[in-house]
Amino acid sequence: MLLEAERAGAKVLAAFLNDYERDTPAWRQLAAVQRDEARNCATLMDLIQRMNGTRSNATGSFMGKALAVEGRIPRLQFLNRGQQWVARKIGEALPYVEQGFVRDALFAMQESHLLNIKTCDTLAETPTA
Repeated sequence: MLLEAERAGAKVLAAFLNDYERDTPAWRQLAAVQRDEARNCATLMDLIQRMNGTRSNATGSFMGKALAVEGRIPRLQFLNRGQQWVARKIGEALPYVEQGFVRDALFAMQESHLLNIKTCDTLAETPTA
């Protein structure tokens, strides 16, 4: 489920980038958030493989819901609700993760989400965003 959510986030952010003029500060900040989401997908796929699991190719329902939101600020706010959900779910799971490399990767992923929430909050508060 986490992989599907991350995949949805990466695709949503790729689409949201079209709301911004390319290579502006806001576009670059959002592109960095999108790269984090894509990197998180790759990390999760690697972890699943290393744990001999079967990864899904599905994309979470968040994608359709997020793409239906109109306007830059409402989109960023909706995106942040998804980012907060992921950070919370990771936080809930961390105490139960026994493998150190998995725990470290998930902790880093949680931290990236918390930083990206701040980035998107700042973009939403910027009149020209």
